[in-house]
Amino acid sequence: MSNPARPPSDAPLTSQPWRHVAPSRMAAWDADAGRSVAWAELHGRIGAWQRRLDALAVPGQRWLLHCRCPREFAAALIALWARGDSAVLPADDRPETLQALATECRAALGDVAGGLVAAPSPSPPHWGPLEPSRRALSLYTSGSSGEPQRIDKSFAQLDAELAAHARLWPLEGRLVISQVSHQHIYGLLFGILRPLCEGAPLAGAACRTPETLGAWLGRLAEAPAAPPGAVLVSAPPPLERLPETLLPPAAAGRLARVHSSGAPLSAAASAHARRVLGAPVEEVYGSSETGGIAWRDQQRGEAWTPLPGVEVRADDAGGLWLRSAYLETAEWRPQADRIAPGPQGFRLLGRADRIAKVGGKRLSLTGLERRLARHPDVLRAHALPLPGRPHRLGAVLQLAAPALPWCREARRARVAELRDALAGAYPASLMPRHWRFVATWPTNAQGKLGAAEVARLFRDLDDPRRPRWLGVETEGAGRCRVTLEVPERLSYLAGHFPEQPVVPGVVLVQWAVALAEEHLGLAGEFRDLARVRFPQPLLPGERATLELAVDTTAAGPRLAFSLTGRHGCHARGRVQLARGEVDHAG
Repeated sequence: MSNPARPPSDAPLTSQPWRHVAPSRMAAWDADAGRSVAWAELHGRIGAWQRRLDALAVPGQRWLLHCRCPREFAAALIALWARGDSAVLPADDRPETLQALATECRAALGDVAGGLVAAPSPSPPHWGPLEPSRRALSLYTSGSSGEPQRIDKSFAQLDAELAAHARLWPLEGRLVISQVSHQHIYGLLFGILRPLCEGAPLAGAACRTPETLGAWLGRLAEAPAAPPGAVLVSAPPPLERLPETLLPPAAAGRLARVHSSGAPLSAAASAHARRVLGAPVEEVYGSSETGGIAWRDQQRGEAWTPLPGVEVRADDAGGLWLRSAYLETAEWRPQADRIAPGPQGFRLLGRADRIAKVGGKRLSLTGLERRLARHPDVLRAHALPLPGRPHRLGAVLQLAAPALPWCREARRARVAELRDALAGAYPASLMPRHWRFVATWPTNAQGKLGAAEVARLFRDLDDPRRPRWLGVETEGAGRCRVTLEVPERLSYLAGHFPEQPVVPGVVLVQWAVALAEEHLGLAGEFRDLARVRFPQPLLPGERATLELAVDTTAAGPRLAFSLTGRHGCHARGRVQLARGEVDHAG
């Protein structure tokens, strides 16, 4: 089965359209300020980066690049390429990630710890050729099925995919708003390289919240020099939780298209996003290794259509084989997914390699997940052998909000109900032993449930002092909300109190500090507690939301925390640390 269309023969990236653009033309739009950023300013930033790099090393280097600001990321990336360098894109800015990549790079650039930055003064850029066969960048798999693997992309590979996207979904000068990280291939292609190559403005910052998206689309209608509409680059988690009343009346019709990737959207989520945003939702299926493979709009059907330049076929077992212009070779390559070909494209049937051996018996994890997803309250399910416990299964289930258990009794009843639903098809030995119920799907910077997220979800099994982590939502620099649950085997419950165990207040403060260190980069020595209150006891099995906010004061970093459950506030207060560095991660 193939798509007869082929990518255009032009080279949108290696032709370097940014070299010839008029200096007064809009390169980016600062939606918060309602102002445009001209190409003259972006050229100045490219030159500033080059001047910084020229002072450090001769061309031909590999540089680790991590910039949260899309505009600054674009300037640094173009500066590297024009010098004859290549970029290494870490998936996140965690210290362990950066340390693992440090040996293969000349230095780190951007807003990571120890990263080099360009001088603030603009400088004229100098240009060099981008040879199609040259390595443009290296990025990494999500690590969801093992150790992250490095993937190199040449300019020729990027050119082929960008040309196909431009043919299918021309930007036509619209603003590109991204809710995903440009540190991985989907966000890089759709959020950065496409607007650079097609002469469309990119948003000056990442769009973190639905409220921000609504405000930006409203300003598009109000600002006289704003771009003619917008395209949204998103993923299932933010699209699934869009509020129904997101868009102001003035924003109606401003969004031309929504792209989604990272995982298939449910039919309900696709319809919800289309209804709320008033725009078609085009899903893209692919991976870091393969690039894009196919696309679909569920309003037209559930089948996937191969992208231009991509051919797919199924072997006798339904395994997907791929031949693509976006890969380094033209050979057919097997993939881990299974498909069902049809006249309108193909349907995805899940991964072929997701077979686990539990108690000496083979188990299809995909089949188990499908069975769990039949339950009306289950929005998404993921089953997995637990790290360090190969004969025990864990299950992560995203439930509809009213179905989330908030206490021990409700949790036990929910688990029993799900086990009963599996009983007709699975013996007790093949059922999940450890369950995690989440309101939103935990994802990494690549929009996937990665190894780090899985480890967080189940780490209380190995450390009885920890709460059961059930997800985090960031709310801008220094702000986040962590959902947690009290494990019934929490070590701090022993002897506190015999009649009714409760979590000690000092433990709640410890959890707040530890989670602020993990998610907000809080650092410093403890100095003082203030305004600490414990209005309601927190009991075993109860679920609660911990709101964290880190600010910098004259005395040092200060953490404000509030832990709230179904019956009200369990803890609140402030922790003052001695003066030190605070890295607002995310």
